[in-house]
Amino acid sequence: MGSHLQAGHERLWATVWDWNAASRRVLAKLGFTETGRTEVDPVRGTTLFTTRRL
Repeated sequence: MGSHLQAGHERLWATVWDWNAASRRVLAKLGFTETGRTEVDPVRGTTLFTTRRL
């Protein structure tokens, strides 16, 4: 098993702006899925939270 599992880590988290389609595609290709959790910044837009199980 990899060291990430030995350390007790089961998933990775990443955030991305909702308007950043290219980065969202990259995260999806890496196996990340959007969680439905968001945070709204009135200036920058909405941040989407993604996760990937290890």
